[in-house]
Amino acid sequence: MMYTSSPMNSGKGRVRLTAMVAVLAAMASCDTSPKGRDAATPLQTRLSEVSVRVDLPAGGAPSLSVLAYRALVTGLASAEVLGVVDPLVAAPPESVCELRDVAAAARAVKARGGIVELEELGPLSLELGASLPPVNLAPRVYPDYAGVVAGAVSEVGPIDVAGLPEAIAIIARDTRGETHRVLRSLPEAPGLLDANGNALPARLSWQGGDLVLRVTGPARTFVELRPFGATLALGCPVGPQGRVVVPAETFARLLQVTAQVPISFDAVWREARLTDLGGHRTRFSLEVRSSTVVELRP
Repeated sequence: MMYTSSPMNSGKGRVRLTAMVAVLAAMASCDTSPKGRDAATPLQTRLSEVSVRVDLPAGGAPSLSVLAYRALVTGLASAEVLGVVDPLVAAPPESVCELRDVAAAARAVKARGGIVELEELGPLSLELGASLPPVNLAPRVYPDYAGVVAGAVSEVGPIDVAGLPEAIAIIARDTRGETHRVLRSLPEAPGLLDANGNALPARLSWQGGDLVLRVTGPARTFVELRPFGATLALGCPVGPQGRVVVPAETFARLLQVTAQVPISFDAVWREARLTDLGGHRTRFSLEVRSSTVVELRP
């Protein structure tokens, strides 16, 4: 099932998206703030989406996951849908570090009366290289998410791979049985280092000051800090020379909410393009995520 490479899902200890959705659904259903609806009928759109995630855990094998669906969407823009279906997808921070609640997107959609009705997108398969056979996506029921998201999706993964492929392809078959292939090249893998340019250690001493990190890799990479088992995450932009400064006050707020637990330090690159897949205009999102699980020490 599609999910991010954080302590919640890295390596063999991945938590399934079903479990996260169930937790977030309970949180969303407990929101008792007044709900208003516009007098006008909410905008309805249809879309197709394929989301590919490449996870690069420190000390572990790379893995790939794919999530695909058609959706009838009421009350939100097409670009917002993936962040509701996959609660751990969030827009890159623009100028400062931002604390985020991964359930917030679904709560906002529910407050506006929005609905996402999902349907599996297929038949689809994933091609990782000429020497490997294609991997078929399979239909799965998506758990009802607080009355906001429901239906079925197509998915595969996480699939462990020996090395990072240069490109991946999604193969679709239309109603006439014809095959359509969309190829996406993978960028240079993003990386996250300490302030001195060294690999992040498994244990990190934090004395209460600003946390300084360095990012390598493609443009538009950003940083996420995801504490194990938490629904909060911290997103930070990358500054000049790949430098990232996490303000002490913001980092302390994250730790106060999540207590003393391991944190996944992630460098994330994500790009979405519109493409033609089997005769359907499809939003194709590709994400590459490098992660290191760090235990903080005072």
